[in-house]
Amino acid sequence: MDQFMQAVINGIMLGGFYAVMVLGFSIIWGVMGVINLAHGEFVMIGAYITWYLNKTYGWEPFATLLVVIPVMFLLGYILQKILINRVIERPYLISLLVTFSLSIIISNTFKLIFTATPRTVDTMLSGFWRVGESVTVPITKTYLIVAALIIMGALHLFLQRTRLGKSIRAAAQNREAARIVGIEIGAVYAITFAICIAITGTSGTLISPIQAIYPFMGASLTLKAFAITAMSGLGSIPGALVGGIFLGLIETFIATYVSGVGTNLGIVSSYVILVIVLVTRPQGLFGGLKAAEAQ
Repeated sequence: MDQFMQAVINGIMLGGFYAVMVLGFSIIWGVMGVINLAHGEFVMIGAYITWYLNKTYGWEPFATLLVVIPVMFLLGYILQKILINRVIERPYLISLLVTFSLSIIISNTFKLIFTATPRTVDTMLSGFWRVGESVTVPITKTYLIVAALIIMGALHLFLQRTRLGKSIRAAAQNREAARIVGIEIGAVYAITFAICIAITGTSGTLISPIQAIYPFMGASLTLKAFAITAMSGLGSIPGALVGGIFLGLIETFIATYVSGVGTNLGIVSSYVILVIVLVTRPQGLFGGLKAAEAQ
């Protein structure tokens, strides 16, 4: 029973990270119609910024968000203006090829700069709380899921209550109608992409204290973003939370009860979930933003 409870706790906490990690991917796809295959690499960039500030200046990982968020926002804004904006209204294949190329460029550039050696981030929030005799609650992961819930709550309020948030939702639902009522689609897309890349970089900060950082960590994260988006529906924040926790629980239970496979079978499970949901309910379990249609 204690092993089961430990797996549940670890799965929920891992799922909190997945929920934040997938938000940027899901919203960019839902609002702009762009499938960002470089998504995992932006997670990696945020993690490397955190690692650099931690090792060079001794910053706590969560404190590095003061740098990670504005840097990733600016990076996203610039990339949208000079690159992504050129593929928004083109067929999906164009955006897939462009973002896939971008992922290769980013990962190999970071390999040249930092080598392929895995990096670790130190934190004072290490250790655990004990529940009962053998069940533990990791302190770092507890702060991670609290931060994840705060980020998702803030994003939900932003999309529902602010004028810009309503413009983003309008652009996702009907691009042409949004233009007719005076919404500047180009500006909305630039801000949307910048916000989503900032959130994606933030997820890299959140994962950095509990996972090794290396240049090619992004591919598996992009796959998991696909699987969770398939479950949650485009742009659904509650769906992202449920889908993230569901995938986190699956991976944790597999690692706990299937010996000798580690996380490899967990990655396979992402593919299985993706195929099942696409076949049985392609709109996702929770609906969410309607996907913008590529021209």
